[in-house]
Amino acid sequence: MISKKTKKLMIPGPVEVHPDVLRALAEPVEPHYGDAWVEKYQRVLSLLAEVFNTKGDIFLMMGSGSCAIDAAIGSSLLTGEKIIVGNNGFFGDRLVSIARRNGLKVVEVAGEWGKKLDPQDFSKAFKKHPDAKGVAVVHSETSTTVINPVEEIGPIARKHDAVFIVDAVSALGGLPYDMGAWCIDICATASQKCLGAPPGLAPIAITKRAWEFINRVETNAHGWYTDLRVWRKYSIDWADWHPTPVTMATNIVNALLVALEQLMKEGIVNRMERYRRLALQLREGMRAAGMPPFTPDEELNPVLTAGYSPKGIPSSEVVKYLFEKYNIQISGGLGELKQKVFRIGHMSPIITEQDISLVCNALNAFGK
Repeated sequence: MISKKTKKLMIPGPVEVHPDVLRALAEPVEPHYGDAWVEKYQRVLSLLAEVFNTKGDIFLMMGSGSCAIDAAIGSSLLTGEKIIVGNNGFFGDRLVSIARRNGLKVVEVAGEWGKKLDPQDFSKAFKKHPDAKGVAVVHSETSTTVINPVEEIGPIARKHDAVFIVDAVSALGGLPYDMGAWCIDICATASQKCLGAPPGLAPIAITKRAWEFINRVETNAHGWYTDLRVWRKYSIDWADWHPTPVTMATNIVNALLVALEQLMKEGIVNRMERYRRLALQLREGMRAAGMPPFTPDEELNPVLTAGYSPKGIPSSEVVKYLFEKYNIQISGGLGELKQKVFRIGHMSPIITEQDISLVCNALNAFGK
């Protein structure tokens, strides 16, 4: 059993961060403008471009991943237009909500929780709604751990001349990415998951094609802060001294820079393979404890695993046991999976095989 002073955080984000990342947070506050800051800020954007695998524009919004998703949907589509939204989990449902609150007509492609979205369902949706202007999908559905086939859905959206928006909040930095090959026009994520930084920043990548949708009108009724044209204006007009429209969270940016440099030092491919090995190790331990994974191994999520609670036992009891007995914090299920599954995040860059063994041993001790 580990000490109460050394809580092991293994929820689906925020994650435990490297001590050097924490030290960056503790540095003196610096201004969000000037030569030194612009150079640092551009360095962060260049590293993010490597992770997004894009040559498009990148902005570093302050807020949760939902802030960037709101900006993506609200900036690229006009009130009254149709958007096809994939929904097979809690965060797919959130995409639906964000789209509707931006005044859009939502065509919902509903999928079963725990099953991948079917790309052909998007083709069928376009046959019924050829006037749809956008498609939005969650890549890694955090509520179920399911990975949706965005690489197959993107070309369908492109074929029908629709803007393709991807929620990569729990995917970017843990799963492979190729915005160009996958026809992703706008991709939104967050700092506190696979990128290995504290919460507070919402990176968003926008391609040249996406700007064609965004530029269709001069004004937008969907807000100011989340209007991507506002961010572009400052990134151009004030590029040499103040590249953002608002005061930037400089210390969190400093922390993200350290986390990104660590990622590049390890290598993106190497880190993803390490995550995959940890996922397989965890799955083996869960089965040994009588709590099998929610998805099959061939569909594993390398950064997040859900498991079934023992028969007749609410998953909240497993969550409570691990926290009170071993000081390991995991998460319960969401939505229709509440009390059926628990979720274990292993997307922190500093999670090790020893950490996974600790969790597996704790699960194995449950009820004994």
